[in-house]
Amino acid sequence: MIRALWDKDEHGDNLTIVQFSLERMDEQTGETIRQISELTTRDPLVSLADIGGYTTIRITYKYNSASDFNRMRMITEDYSQLMTEFIHCEEGGSAGIPCLRVTVKPMSIAGAMIAAVNPVFHNIQPHDPMYAECNELQLLFLPESVGFFEDSGFDEKAISDQVRAEMTAEQAALQNAKKKEEEKEAYQREREKELQKALPGGYGMHGGHVLQNARHGFGKDRDNK
Repeated sequence: MIRALWDKDEHGDNLTIVQFSLERMDEQTGETIRQISELTTRDPLVSLADIGGYTTIRITYKYNSASDFNRMRMITEDYSQLMTEFIHCEEGGSAGIPCLRVTVKPMSIAGAMIAAVNPVFHNIQPHDPMYAECNELQLLFLPESVGFFEDSGFDEKAISDQVRAEMTAEQAALQNAKKKEEEKEAYQREREKELQKALPGGYGMHGGHVLQNARHGFGKDRDNK
């Protein structure tokens, strides 16, 4: 299953889906009270390792400017903040136990799933010591908090369609923003041309009236009066 995490489809896209879900759970029943935030993506590369008695999940993006990478960081940091508040809150003052669920689904193995709950530590780092950008999220879990399952209800097509729809929407938003910026720049250029034509001779766009052969009344100019 571990090697399947790096499988790609015929288009070169990753076949592994990563889901983050930040929730609050009831302290008595363990049931989910409220979902705070969620992210589903298949942009990053995922790897697992057992290091120092912990199970480590590394999620690596090509660039640290990727929007999903920043959202993933925010969700993880929100979980840490909520957990700190929960630990220090007075008895009975909690709105529920914070819970961060990380689910990894390699779609090349139908129904396979890796589920991890509540990392004990996380950090952002370069994926390689020689790399300048911090483009990798590393999560450390207790071994008992990580499980390997087969999900009989796993709908590969539905998940794939959802991720593709999100990727398409994000790309469309970026293209739309770029188009608006180009239209704004084109409008400004045309506006400057129109203003330049409308100005009488001797006037400039930025300096007002241009004085040519001006006499200021000092020195040689004064002597020539």
